[in-house]
Order: sequence, then C-alpha cells, then structure tokens
Amino acid sequence: MIFKGQHQEIVRKKTSSENHLYEFSLIKRLTSSFKQKINDFPGLLQLIVQEVVQIIGSDGFCFILLNHSQSCELELVAQAGVKADELSLFGSDGAEYEGISQVFLTGKSHLIQQENVNFQTTQTKTGLSPSYMYAVGIESSSGKNLGVFSIGSWDILDTLDEHTQNFVETLVEIAAIAIENAILIKSAKEREALLIQENEMLQLDNLQLEKNKHQTQLQNLELLEATQLKSQFLSTTSHELRTPLNVILGLSQVLLRQRTSNLSEQQVEIIQRILNNGNHLLALIDDMLCFAKIEAGRLSFQQEEFNLQALMIGVVDEYRPKAERKYLSLNTHIKLDNPLVKNDKIRLKQLLSKILQNAIKFTEVGDIDIKVWEIDSDKIAIAVQDTGIGIAEYDLEQIFEKFWQVDQSSTRKYAGTGLGLAIAKSLVEIMEGSIFISSKINQGSIFRIELPRYVKCKGCI
Repeated sequence: MIFKGQHQEIVRKKTSSENHLYEFSLIKRLTSSFKQKINDFPGLLQLIVQEVVQIIGSDGFCFILLNHSQSCELELVAQAGVKADELSLFGSDGAEYEGISQVFLTGKSHLIQQENVNFQTTQTKTGLSPSYMYAVGIESSSGKNLGVFSIGSWDILDTLDEHTQNFVETLVEIAAIAIENAILIKSAKEREALLIQENEMLQLDNLQLEKNKHQTQLQNLELLEATQLKSQFLSTTSHELRTPLNVILGLSQVLLRQRTSNLSEQQVEIIQRILNNGNHLLALIDDMLCFAKIEAGRLSFQQEEFNLQALMIGVVDEYRPKAERKYLSLNTHIKLDNPLVKNDKIRLKQLLSKILQNAIKFTEVGDIDIKVWEIDSDKIAIAVQDTGIGIAEYDLEQIFEKFWQVDQSSTRKYAGTGLGLAIAKSLVEIMEGSIFISSKINQGSIFRIELPRYVKCKGCI
C-alpha cells in the first residue's frame, strides 16, 4: 500500500503485518472522529474528506457527492485538496464524469488513470491533470445508493494499487455507516422540528378553541338570560292582559244573557263580536303564557289514569260546531282494546286541541278524520288527517318552529301567532312521544302522534 505525506515513509518501512495494524489504527481513529461529528452532518462530511486527504498526502484530493432527495441529482457536499472550480475537470463532457455516474447507478467502483484516459486540462495548483481518480459508491445498509466517494492525486507519478483500493473501499463502508446514521439523525431532527412546529400550532389552535369555547359559554349565558327575561315578560304580560280581558268577556256575556234588555239586534251583534274577538285574543294570550312556561321549564304536569276514548270524543264534540260552520265533517275512528292511559288529561286535551284547530283552520272544503289506535300494548297513535291547503315539502322542516307560519306576509289570510304547532311539539316531547307530518300542496296534511301508554314525564312539575 502506498501513502504520501506524513505517513508515506512510515508505511513503506513497515511489514505487511505492521501495515495492517496501522490501517486498523487509522480506521479506529476515523471511526472515533465520525462519532464526535455524528450530530453535525456538514461537519461530518468535511471531516471525512479532510482525514482521507491527510492519509493520501498533500498531492491528494477527496470529494463526496450525495444524491439530492428532491432533484435526484448528484450534489457536491464536501471536498478537500481540490477547489470547486477545479472540479470542473469532472464536467459532463469528461469521460471521468460518466464513470462517476456509472458508479452511482451501478454501485461498482471505478478507477480512472491518466495513462488510459485523457483528462481535460484546466489550470490547477500543479498545472497538471490528476494522475488517477478512484470513485466508490456509497450504499446504505439496505442497499440504497446514497452517493459517490472519490479520491485522487495530482502527482503525475502517483498510482493506486489494488491494496489501497481495498483499503479505500473499507473506509467508504465505514463512512457510509456514518453518513447513513447522520442522515437518519438529520431526518429525525427535521421530523422532531416539524412535530414541535405542529405541536405549537396545535397549542395555538387549542388556545383559540378554548377562547371560542369561553365566548360560546358567555353567549349561551346571555341567550339563557335573554330567554328567561323573554319568558318572564311573556308571562307577566299575559297575566296583565288576561285580567282586563276577562272583565270584558264577563260583561259581554252578562249583556247577552239579559232577558229583559232593550238591546237592539245590531247591538246584540256588536256585543257578540266583542265576545268572539275577546275569546280569540284570550286564546292567543293563553298560547303565549303556555309557551313561556314551557321554555322556562315551569309547565305543570299532573299524571293520572283516564279513558282516552272518552277524552277524544269530548274534544271532537267540542270542535264539531266550529267545523260545521265551515261545512266540514269531523269523522272519528277509535280502535282501542284498552282505552286506559296514564298522562296529564288537561295537557293531552290541549295537544289534541292544537292539532284539531290547525286542521279546521286550514281546511275550507272536505273532511277531517281523527284516528286512534294501538301500535302495541305500550304505545298508542293518534292521527289527524285533513283535506286542507297542504304544506310544501321545503316548509315541512320549519312547520314546528315557534312563530313560524306558511304565509309570513302581513296580508296573510290565516291569522295567528304561529305558536300552536310549536306548543303541540313541545307537549309531545314532554310526554316522551314523537310527532310526524306528511303533506302535499292542495291535497291536505296528516299529523301523526305516537305516545307511550304510561307517560313518566321525568322532570315535570
């Protein structure tokens, strides 16, 4: 083996055994140096080429080309004993460049010597072309091509024997391990930095979410307070309106019942209008009061066992005169093996009244069918089917919204607050049941209610 520089004479005087020991000590020293630079990837690469040049001698050079992960091209990453402009010797037009490319692609080492290849001539520190250049592929433990490791000499008389080639390949194997470990550490650090960055972003997102959550909580508290104030206002206003209205209704009834009054027919008609409109206004106030209690969670609910069939007949008979005034037929179909249910009789009557009133209100011609049957031993169903104006499909999702009406204009034909069906739905939910609707324009609507036979009504007062 031939080394130049500070080690050349020493190596030449040594025996083969001593030479191997010296090579071993050099490898050990390089391995130790690699470990110290393992966390400094650029510094590690530069250390490798500098150590190798010290071994080769002052006329030697060494450089490392690594495959760029994005461009997939060989990139100069470290050099010693040769400058960047001197590396133009190995440009794309030179045979030696093609040799380096082949080394990378095939992984097979390649020796280029001046005696069999005409190097391109450039101005170097010696004014000469390299005497030789030896390129060795750098492979990972998995066999992946990482790059090319090259050494060479500017001394025209220098040669590279087979033993030195083998030793260089051994150095490259050690360097490959160090480079692969350094790449893995660099990649791990990059991933760690990315994770830190992502973690910081997540922390910022969490802070923003916490801030949004806090704002949402404040908004919910404000909404709750506004709802409570609204419910309190509706409740207070309803009570205040009911008192004078009851007086008006009471006096109107007294005047109409007088047997010896001298009221003319026109006066009787006026008083009857007062009574009718007063009752209508009272119903609106009752709806507002009921809805305020439902929203505030203060709706009373008294459970008792009663005969559902009797209740249904009573409700239908109560609204039959109103239907007959519009020439509508009310048809009742009740099929119950067991008519007894446990519920709030007053609230169930209120629920049925809302659905029946709605059917009569929006039906001008035809029939209204009221059906009651048992789904099973623990559940009953009530359906009200009319031949009224119907509801468009896109309006069905909003039909149970409070204050919502199909015709929202100020000139609408059908009066009301839009609370009737909203109250009905709330009552059904309190009774732990479900309400469904199917409807078509100008063909009528079907409201179907499903209720448990024995309502528990948790949380009712």
